[in-house]
Amino acid sequence: MSASKKRITRRFIKDIFVILVAAGITGIVINLLHPRGFILVSRQALEARTIVAISSEEAKIKHAAGAVFIDAREKDEYDDARITQAINVPALDAADSKSGTDFAFLEKPAEIVIYCDGPSCGASAMLAEAIRKRGYKRTIYITEKGFPDWKSKGYPMERGEQDGK
Repeated sequence: MSASKKRITRRFIKDIFVILVAAGITGIVINLLHPRGFILVSRQALEARTIVAISSEEAKIKHAAGAVFIDAREKDEYDDARITQAINVPALDAADSKSGTDFAFLEKPAEIVIYCDGPSCGASAMLAEAIRKRGYKRTIYITEKGFPDWKSKGYPMERGEQDGK
């Protein structure tokens, strides 16, 4: 290739690079100044990332680290047996905005792990949505196989009624 062709090729590549950079900067500036802007990642995609399914083994590690465990099952199931130090917030009560459910645990600077009766139980996801709607911005963890898997592995549990939530 001759020297003049090399210069033309370099110049062409440089021009393309300058145009791409200028277009990118222009697009970002317009997006920032436009009243509605362009959403690069949908809010639904961001919200979906804030609720994450984890295994019982991962939940046990979070339990040992001081995460707040929330039992989304009904009170009678909670009173029968639960993960040690878990708080009972029945999902149906939490979903009802008029129920007066106590969400004081949201003020603690700790991770939240929610569990219910297993993979077919939707209470954990329902409670996670209710918590997120109350402004909790951190990731909420849901145990994939719920309390039955935790119990079958012999992880820390307690039984009997507890005063308060």
